[in-house]
Amino acid sequence: MQRLAVTFRVRPGTEEAVEKLLASYDPPQPVIDEHTRLVSTSVFMKGGTVVRMIEFEGEFPKIMAHLSQDPSIRYVENELDKYLVEEDKRDMTNPAGARAFFAKALMKTVTNRIPEGYRPTAEAAR
Repeated sequence: MQRLAVTFRVRPGTEEAVEKLLASYDPPQPVIDEHTRLVSTSVFMKGGTVVRMIEFEGEFPKIMAHLSQDPSIRYVENELDKYLVEEDKRDMTNPAGARAFFAKALMKTVTNRIPEGYRPTAEAAR
């Protein structure tokens, strides 16, 4: 499993609307193919800064292409564009636009620690 995070900024005064939007959209279809799937998504906000973290299995380019075509993600990304600061606007309507966004917004992974032998319980996996 891999984890990646992106960050972007929203205009002052739009934080509440962004929080509601990011907390309420339908999740994308998680299974892309037999080797590629989305595991989870988390969103964090502080002021006008948003961090979106995804956990996935498989190849990240397949994840990007999948997300750029998923109707729920297309909806939330189009809505989100209304709130972004000008410097963070992007085009998520196609794989090339998604790649450009991730190249700019992708955060560097400093560490990713999972205890050796750790397996989530059935309750934790929900």
